Amino acid sequence: MTAAISVLGGGISGLSTAWYLSQRLPPNVKVQLIEGSSRLGGWVWSEVRQAGGASFLAEKGPRTLRTGNSREALAVLELVDDLDLRSQVVTASKLSAAARNRYIYYKGELNCMPSGLASLLTGLPPAVRCLPRGIWHDLTTRKSTTPADSADESIHNFISRRFGEDVDDNLASAVMHGIYAADTKELSARALLYPFWLADHTGETGVLRGLRRVAKLSRAYNARFSARDNRERLDNAYRRTQNPEFWESIDEASMYSFCSGMQTLTESLASKLRSRPNVEIIVGQSVSKIQLGAGGMAEVVLANGQTLSANHIVNTLPLHRIQDIFGEACSSTLVEKTPYANVAVVNVAYLAKKVEPVDGFGYLVPRASASDSKALGVVFDSCALPAQDGDADISRLTVMLGGSRFSSLFGDPDSVSNSTLEEAALETIRTQLGIKMAPADVDATLGRKCIPSYTVGYVDRLKSMHEWVKSQLNGRMSVVGAAYGGPAVPQCILHARDLVDHHLNLDALEAPQNISGLEEIIDGFDYRK
Repeated sequence: MTAAISVLGGGISGLSTAWYLSQRLPPNVKVQLIEGSSRLGGWVWSEVRQAGGASFLAEKGPRTLRTGNSREALAVLELVDDLDLRSQVVTASKLSAAARNRYIYYKGELNCMPSGLASLLTGLPPAVRCLPRGIWHDLTTRKSTTPADSADESIHNFISRRFGEDVDDNLASAVMHGIYAADTKELSARALLYPFWLADHTGETGVLRGLRRVAKLSRAYNARFSARDNRERLDNAYRRTQNPEFWESIDEASMYSFCSGMQTLTESLASKLRSRPNVEIIVGQSVSKIQLGAGGMAEVVLANGQTLSANHIVNTLPLHRIQDIFGEACSSTLVEKTPYANVAVVNVAYLAKKVEPVDGFGYLVPRASASDSKALGVVFDSCALPAQDGDADISRLTVMLGGSRFSSLFGDPDSVSNSTLEEAALETIRTQLGIKMAPADVDATLGRKCIPSYTVGYVDRLKSMHEWVKSQLNGRMSVVGAAYGGPAVPQCILHARDLVDHHLNLDALEAPQNISGLEEIIDGFDYRK
């Protein structure tokens, strides 16, 4: 091997990066995938459990993937296609209850969110009645309420200012609990609601009226990627001719996963990588140091003292691990000031079908109901993807606990017991869903520091991270991962693919790349360039 690229971290970002590199690099260039724990896959974790003579799936991390024509959605679907996982995909129809019915727990009741004009005509549930007032407020309130000198503000402040505090307390806070397990009073409006934030900051007539102007700016910005987008559309069109039944089934679906759960994806990536002659996978050895070695090459020092030389490093480790490795040399404010949420995932199984009082994907808990709940939300897994249950008479639910309130609710994450978390989940199910029967199985898994929070000032800190990464190792390091541009599986996969396909110069690895991996993400926060 004459050259090498080291990929740090074996979660979905690291596995995807290693996969795309292995597909693009010649056989004489080595790909080294390094994972500190004993397993690959990161937070993607599916377990098959047994109880009462039944086998059932328990997802400990992400559980479904969205369909659609976005670059993120298509990146995952095309990866599924490349890995020959088509026959293992299970879907939920766009007409299914899971696709149509999403709930918010408000004032002790499940409020079904409107899913179209027909649902609006039947009357709005109490949690949503604030929305028409909020829309009217935005349409009739001019820009005078926009902070003139504000580079960012919290989602709570932004929505309260433009639409009314109830819209955040009842609705937006619930959505952000489901995605980030974080409080909208801390999350960045500029980072997470960028089109709305830009509409407010660039016009005089409110957010909703300004969205048309922002759409025009977005089209002008994205025009620079027209050649790339055209190639991707042609590639997808060709794929559809090769496997038409698969793509037709995806077109009819709103979401999907796999018969044996999301870990199917990461296990397949790991298996394919192990079969590649130019890929080396190292597990159970954490990275202790990254440094510039002799001859200007990057070096990765492992916990066992082994030193690996690389032409380039793709660092997919979470920010707190980057801080551990670089120590005082890490001057990026993104690393220093990005909190991570602690979330307990409690899988609960009942030996009966349809124990839930309603059909749907599940429900989220907004700030307005936080005093009545320790949960962020509950997913009705068996309703969402019943094909995963086979013929078993079973109902699977997942309760998410904690998030930004974890410490105040349960204390130190390192000290809380699984039994405490399991009892909190069962109490949630009893009081909020009215399910009194005894479960066949309850299992709690605590995700410590599992989701990065994009707090106020995130975009400026991301820019500082870009500069810091480029200054390290003489330009021989890039970053990809959940802390940059979105924590969801599709975003991580797309950013890994873009780094390999469009940003790194794989034909000139002997020279420093000087690519942080954040260039396009940062540009995407300013359509006005």
